[in-house]
Amino acid sequence: MMPMAPALQRIGGFWREGRWRAGAQLAAAVALAWGVAVAMRLPESFWAVMSVLIVMRPSAGATLDAGWERVRGTAAGALCGLAGVYLQHLGAPVLATTLATVTLLAFAGAALPGLRSAPVAALIILSASAIPGHSPLQVALLRMVQIGVGVGVALAVSVIASEYRAGPRFDAGCAALLRGMARRLAALDSGGAAGLPAESESERANAAARAALARLAVLAGSADLEARWWRRGAAVPAAQSCRSKARLAARIFQDAAMLERMLRRAPSGDPAWQDTARAAAAALAAMADALEGQGTPDLAKLAQVARRHEAPGTSPALLLAAPACLLLEDLQRMQRCVAAAA
Repeated sequence: MMPMAPALQRIGGFWREGRWRAGAQLAAAVALAWGVAVAMRLPESFWAVMSVLIVMRPSAGATLDAGWERVRGTAAGALCGLAGVYLQHLGAPVLATTLATVTLLAFAGAALPGLRSAPVAALIILSASAIPGHSPLQVALLRMVQIGVGVGVALAVSVIASEYRAGPRFDAGCAALLRGMARRLAALDSGGAAGLPAESESERANAAARAALARLAVLAGSADLEARWWRRGAAVPAAQSCRSKARLAARIFQDAAMLERMLRRAPSGDPAWQDTARAAAAALAAMADALEGQGTPDLAKLAQVARRHEAPGTSPALLLAAPACLLLEDLQRMQRCVAAAA
């Protein structure tokens, strides 16, 4: 059984970080699609719900970007399915028509990502059978209408109800990533490589950081779609800034990972190595604060340590010179990017 305190912390984080929004939007879209289909007196109203589940994505950017591919694929599949039903109406074998249409669309969906939802939509149409008062062809046409209702509701709910603060959400995610790097380097304050986590734990942390970088790249890539339509023009520079910061965050992660690997070779209790770890951790934490609008990062200590390592014959930690200097340069670039976006 999960302890009460961690459970409450997870629930609080789930609420504060807004992760409930995607579920609430999907639930609202499902209910609305069902309501519209019922209000239109369409039989088998659940096909409108199925279309929402195919198209709907957590954010406006995701729905309008990747979601448009699903919309096109769904429309193409529905049209092919309707053509198959029409051939069946003219006397073509039902099984052969269904298998041929779905198989060809499955092949096309594997080759073209935009058509991945086409076989599902075609199967929805091709599985139509006569119901009281409607022929199979009429049922297929009604299912096409329901697919249109579901797609329209999904797009409308995503555009209207999605969270549009792509820039602040990106900065918060990037700040969390930098703070995680800072905590790992700050572990050396207790002295040498003994303060670092085990190799397996470090690999898990690196995998989590790479996954966070991938999420940041996706958010930065669709940041201009995350703006409401009347602010779309002003959102383009902000999106470009997010993309620049995403590239820099990836480089900073690589620099910090290289520095950590070098610090694993630290002689026990060597003050030069500990100073480097402390300065790098402080610089990463300060940059995280700057991303969240909490002042200008102080990189002076890291710059001092990097210069000391670069000076020939003056530093016993020459292995740290390259990663420390690279980390400093990329943090300075991030600082200029944050200042330009302010």
